[in-house]
Amino acid sequence: MSGLGNALGSVAAGGGPGSGRDRLRLLGERVAPLTGAHERTLPLLAPLAGLFPGGALRRGWVIATGGDGATSLALAVASGPSAAGSWVAVVGEGGLGLAAAAEAGLALERLLLVAAPEPRAAVEAAEALLGAVDVVLVGREVRLGAADRRRLAAKLRERGSVLIALGGGALGGGTLGGVDVCLEVVSSRWSGLGDGWGLLRSRRVSVRATGRGAAGRPRSLDLLLPGPDGAPVSAGPAAAGPAAAAPAAAAGGEAAAVVA
Repeated sequence: MSGLGNALGSVAAGGGPGSGRDRLRLLGERVAPLTGAHERTLPLLAPLAGLFPGGALRRGWVIATGGDGATSLALAVASGPSAAGSWVAVVGEGGLGLAAAAEAGLALERLLLVAAPEPRAAVEAAEALLGAVDVVLVGREVRLGAADRRRLAAKLRERGSVLIALGGGALGGGTLGGVDVCLEVVSSRWSGLGDGWGLLRSRRVSVRATGRGAAGRPRSLDLLLPGPDGAPVSAGPAAAGPAAAAPAAAAGGEAAAVVA
């Protein structure tokens, strides 16, 4: 993993003209997806299966997440393929911590973090990684224009990767055109705090899925995201008694949840 980390550091730092893309292309040759590209779907963690038709991710899809907890939701979606042997790359999400990624279920030995200091470099990094890894997450630091989205969508269909936009930010101004599945956290409440004491233990969220094509039928479910051990858990009916609403710091608490 150290060799890959050095390669990625070189990509983020730049170097000579075109060196970043060349190094990512070389990295793509060294990192072979462990899940066969001929398989048309990638697996999901069981608690998330109800959000997607057939209970799996379809290769070539663009997925956007939104709402309070969007980053945790995106990581949870990527964790299914990761646990099954796929490589996952995260581009342009500088605040992501390895501890949070591991708690969400991502296999760190198959996780690539690409810090792209310039917007154009981030787009080029995401494009170069499509096909080299099964799942590419683009963070809030990345903004994709309409031409970028069309080009990436064509490469997704050709190469069979899945693109996830954390927080929907990469889609530019909240525009969801070209998105196959949009996952929106419509409500979010933390539990674990008492009357001035205690620790935040888990967050109960309601997630609504909308989309197009096979994903056109709206779906929704309740999750603990994160659950007590960090991984998502299916949530039953709401328990009686007050639940602690997320304090203002916890929406920045999303940052607290993902920064190692």
